[in-house]
Amino acid sequence: MWDYEGFVAKAQLYFTRAKEYPRAEDDVMALWLLLGLEFLLRAPLAKISPTLLADPQSGDAIMHAAGYPIRSDGGTPKSIQAKTVIIRLGAVIPEFTKERQDDANFLIGLRNEELHSSESPLAIEIAKWLPHFTRVVEIIGAHLELDPADLVGDEIMDLGRELVNEADKKIEHEVNKRIEAAKVFFARLKPSEIDARRGARPKQITLFGEEPLIPHPDWPIDCPACKEEKIPLKLRPVRWTNERLENDEICREVVYIAIGLSCPICDLELAGTAEIRAAKIRQEYIRKEWESLEDRYSADYEADYGNE
Repeated sequence: MWDYEGFVAKAQLYFTRAKEYPRAEDDVMALWLLLGLEFLLRAPLAKISPTLLADPQSGDAIMHAAGYPIRSDGGTPKSIQAKTVIIRLGAVIPEFTKERQDDANFLIGLRNEELHSSESPLAIEIAKWLPHFTRVVEIIGAHLELDPADLVGDEIMDLGRELVNEADKKIEHEVNKRIEAAKVFFARLKPSEIDARRGARPKQITLFGEEPLIPHPDWPIDCPACKEEKIPLKLRPVRWTNERLENDEICREVVYIAIGLSCPICDLELAGTAEIRAAKIRQEYIRKEWESLEDRYSADYEADYGNE
């Protein structure tokens, strides 16, 4: 019912219909591409386990997905909604960042409005939606080790990549303008004002997660505008390595990506991985986490000891 290869083949079928449509009507091509996109979005979850697509509120959907169909009055098994698929992709594909999730949600929203309203949201310039589509397909294709051009077609992907480059140039231009404005603001500050701003900075050296942090000393980040050292970043953990034993301690590595920057001196603000990349700031960071064997298993030992 929710077969990985079936999803890929069905997505490719719809993408081919878009590619081979005999008229250059963007809304028709867009509709075929967006219909096929949802099948492609579901493919990575199906590859892990079809149960990830089963709606737990829908009768015996999980049993059907696990390969044990049973007869009941629960009705036809249903799969989870596209928005839930997108959230789960963010958990299983590190590169499927919030920005890519936003891209996917935007595209699914366009498709739903086209199919379920009296409006014609797809009757817009191709540059308004194809870059979003291209970014999502690139990430999903790379994760599945599939060439996006084989899925969608060379011409559509080449056009999409060209539009993505144009969109990235616009972001880079906007970020550079913001950096220049922050430089001007910093140049106008009096030394006493700079000292006051520095004195108001947080004293913590390391805070992890999605809250602002001052990077670890191994991660020196300077403001691209005022060059202040070790400015606060926002990091999001995206991947954890398998645990291993090192020097009698349990160790694993956590991979973070930078999702924002906030300079307390010149007030430069950057939001999202695209703006971080445009500012030429390092995007990926790795932190080791350690736990002693005693801390890991002490509770079990104490419980066993108390039962003797």
